[in-house]
Amino acid sequence: MANVVPTSLLFDFRPRLCHCGRPSKKKSGSLLSLPDAAIIFQPSRVNETVQFAMLKLGWNEDGLGGELTVSGKTAPPRGDVTKLDTTDSLSVWLDTRPSGSVHRATEYCHSFGFVPATDSSGPQATVLPIAQQRASRVESNVRLFGLRTQSTSTGYTLEFWIPGTQLHGFREITEFGRLGFHAVVHDSELGEQSFSLADDFPTSYDPSTWTQLELQT
Repeated sequence: MANVVPTSLLFDFRPRLCHCGRPSKKKSGSLLSLPDAAIIFQPSRVNETVQFAMLKLGWNEDGLGGELTVSGKTAPPRGDVTKLDTTDSLSVWLDTRPSGSVHRATEYCHSFGFVPATDSSGPQATVLPIAQQRASRVESNVRLFGLRTQSTSTGYTLEFWIPGTQLHGFREITEFGRLGFHAVVHDSELGEQSFSLADDFPTSYDPSTWTQLELQT
């Protein structure tokens, strides 16, 4: 019989978010060159769920960056920012003032969608609405984001950079020392991989279900 309560809920995971350098200004090559130390432990691993994606994250005073690596595919990645659930994509939720007890998204909560490639262009990003959000003070401009994608023989690597200016409350994040985080990887071949809890929990709008990352300085 499957566990009614996911194993990950029995532990208070606080993965460390490593400090990284600024994104590259070159038009080719790696955007961030995140080290292996930036690999984030995904609590969903203890829930015996499918695992086909690895995620690296890094931060500095200017913003937040990540590198998603998906393996096990047989076809090139294809994404559509209007159909994130059914194409190759990454959905990310952030809270720059996580408390662990607030069930309704505040103005410090943000959500974005990323796709590695489309039929007509390279990687793209989009702002995702959060249901029942109390307020939103920053109109994030995805045109200011940094994006790179690289296809591999079994999948792809997607890098993203979110400037701190596009995240309400990020300027003071060093003083706070934590970041609320959740992510879901969708794949047209491999299915879905959640960072922590699956979608039978209200992870798309309840920040108390998100994992808190400890900022490394």
